[in-house]
This record gives sequence, C-alpha cells and structure tokens, in this order.
Amino acid sequence: MKVFHFIIFFTLFVLSLSVTFSNAHSKICPSALLTATSEMDIKGQMGFYQNSNGTVWLTGTYQYGFQNPKEWDYCYTIQNKCGEVLFNLTDSLCMEYVKDSGCDGYDDDNSKSYRKRNIFNKRHEDKCEIGPFGTKPWVVKVGDLTWNCGDKDGFKHQDCDGKDIYKDMVVDYDSEKTPKRLAGQGPATGFYLVIDGQSKWGKRGTSQSIGVIRSGQYE
Repeated sequence: MKVFHFIIFFTLFVLSLSVTFSNAHSKICPSALLTATSEMDIKGQMGFYQNSNGTVWLTGTYQYGFQNPKEWDYCYTIQNKCGEVLFNLTDSLCMEYVKDSGCDGYDDDNSKSYRKRNIFNKRHEDKCEIGPFGTKPWVVKVGDLTWNCGDKDGFKHQDCDGKDIYKDMVVDYDSEKTPKRLAGQGPATGFYLVIDGQSKWGKRGTSQSIGVIRSGQYE
C-alpha cells in the first residue's frame, strides 16, 4: 500500500499548499487529513483533506476488486459505527473504472499491456478473477461535506452510542475495542467508508467493502 499512500499524501500536500497561498483571511476550520484504506475484497485507498475554509477534497485510487461497471452499480457512503449513512459520495466521485488496473496492467488501446509479466501480478491473479476492475486516480472537491468545522458541524460529530457493527469486517481489529492503528496511518475515528456493490441483473449479486476512516497528521 506504500504506492497508494504516496499518491494520496502527495496530492493532499499540493492541495494544502494551494489553499495556503490562495487564502489570506484567518482560519475558519481546522485543517484535517483522513484516510480510508480498503484491504480485503477491494484494494485501494481514499484520502480526505479539509482546508481552513471547511472545503473537503477527496483523492485516491483503487487497484482491484470491482466487477464490470456495465453490469454492477457501486455506492460509496460515509457511515458511523452503527451503520447510519452520514453522507453519500457516489455522485461526487463520478468514478471511472479500468479493467486489470492493478493486477495485469491497464487494458487500454492507447498503451501497451504488461499482463502477467511479473511475480506481483501473478500473485494477485486469483483476486482479479473475483473483481478485475480498479479505478483511475481522482481528485474531487465536495462542497457540502465537512469533517470538523465549528460547533458540531461536520460528520466527526455524528457518532452513535451503539455497537460497532463494522470493526470485525476489517483487517487488524481488536474485538473488544476499535480497529487497530496500521503502520503509517492514524488512529481509527469510529467512522467507515462503505462501498456497496449491486448487480444490475439482481442474481445473488451484492458485495460490501469496509474501510476504516483514520485521522492523519493534522488531527
């Protein structure tokens, strides 16, 4: 996942510099950096950066794990640990899917394919057969989404008191507490990025991938 981390943190760093030099007025909201890593059936990461104006930028890429987008629909939502949907990101992302983006190379007429040329690709071949589509990298601004801006403004303040229904569905969790802190990532916030898949033909076609939203260097 080091490649994903580099792409996301570099992009967010550039965005933060851009905001710093383009805004002379005082801070309104605390700067915040969050990440949500999917490491099981879907492989990839999404980064969230909130600038001092409260604007949130999303960036990232997914390597593999998606079915054919012509046959499946995917929904991206931010949820708290009780499963309450706090924000639907699907329309804002306008995700572009690419076949074999992480396992066998880009299947693109404008570029040379390098299918099954090395050990890394061969090692993930079985996973690609389950979900061979990944995504192209993206950077989008979501104007009506905030993490923590003012008095209880933002999804940071929309937690719940119930049981965490997702913590045992992610990598490296503590059955008595919260998902463990991963190397190079911040602590769990109690919120999740949930990717739900639904076959357009409706024949046993559903999937769900859970990514822990973790706070970064600004929080």
